[in-house]
Amino acid sequence: MQSLIVYVHPWDGSFNHALKETVQTALKAKGKKVKVLDLYKDGFNPVMTSEDLKLFGQGEYNDPLAKDYVNNIKNADEIIFIYPLWWYGEPAILSGFFDKVFLKGHVYKDGDNYNIVPLLNINKATVITTASLTKDGLKTFGDPIKKRLIEGIFKMVGINNVTWLHAGSVHKAEVRTNFINEIKNHFQ
Repeated sequence: MQSLIVYVHPWDGSFNHALKETVQTALKAKGKKVKVLDLYKDGFNPVMTSEDLKLFGQGEYNDPLAKDYVNNIKNADEIIFIYPLWWYGEPAILSGFFDKVFLKGHVYKDGDNYNIVPLLNINKATVITTASLTKDGLKTFGDPIKKRLIEGIFKMVGINNVTWLHAGSVHKAEVRTNFINEIKNHFQ
């Protein structure tokens, strides 16, 4: 089993990149095997194509990278998502990741009465986000990370015990320094 980081930022000079490096270092110091899915560096195409949709209902992958990603997810006992919030939600590439990677038969199945039954059994997850808004500020927009992602998508597929760490006002040096320390403490 492994700790899996899903990293979503196009620039290696970003604060998000520093967060990814901090998490990797902390996990490796604990003797964890770490795998990083770097969506931008991998050239992941988040657009659902007609070829993807032809196989979607059958739970099959047209995109070999999406299939590789789901296999890495299935082999993880811990998953960490690191990304900036853009317009109060995840970057489009991450939304497309959920669309193309989280397929029926791999991360969920149909249950009785059209219920969704989770197939993953990941019992430790962390969502690390950055933005100019604080968590309280995000609540005025419906608390999208907590409601849509953690209580929605993750619960439906079996990603449990999720901690959300957020750096609001990320443009301030003091906030960034304090958040790096919070990340280090979280992964000790």
